[in-house]
Parts: sequence; structure tokens; C-alpha cells
Amino acid sequence: MIEIHTGAWCEAVLGGERERAAAEFDRIRAGAAFAHRLGLEVHAGHGLDYMTAEAIAGVAEIVELNIGHFLIGEGIMGGIESAVRRMRAVMDRGRANLEHLA
Repeated sequence: MIEIHTGAWCEAVLGGERERAAAEFDRIRAGAAFAHRLGLEVHAGHGLDYMTAEAIAGVAEIVELNIGHFLIGEGIMGGIESAVRRMRAVMDRGRANLEHLA
């Protein structure tokens, strides 16, 4: 198992740096595909929020997202059940748009 660090991509998305965000996302996808071809289970996390979790959930090779820190912060402000339900919905939307495994 490996975990891909998504922090640089999330920071670029949050900062409105479209070119950098696109380049970082391409790196994430390429790394996930490479790891998958090697037979590794791929996880991803760090800096994910509702928007970025939806996008990253569309990468088929990534089977687990590590989003606990964000969810706890959201849960403190609006309730953990609500935060988890919303995150599950955005992840499901992302998975509905899965990129096909190479």
C-alpha cells in the first residue's frame, strides 16, 4: 500500500493556481496508475476538502481517501454526521465519474 500526498494539489486548487493544480493532478493520476500496475493498493490524502475529494475520488486506482482532519473540523462546526454524509455524497459523485483503469 502507498499513500499519495495530495497537499500540493489541494493548495494549488485553493489558491486558484489552475496550471499548477492541473500539473499536480496529472502527477497524482500518473503515480496512482504506476503504483496500481505494480500491484500496490493506492490511498491518497492531505488537504482534501469536499471539492477536492470529489475530484480525486474519480481516479479509479485510488481506493481510500484520508480525510479525517477535514471531517473533524467540519464536524465541530456543523455536526459530524452532517459532515460525513456530505463527504460520502461528494465521493460517490466522484466515483460515478471514474476514470477507467489503464
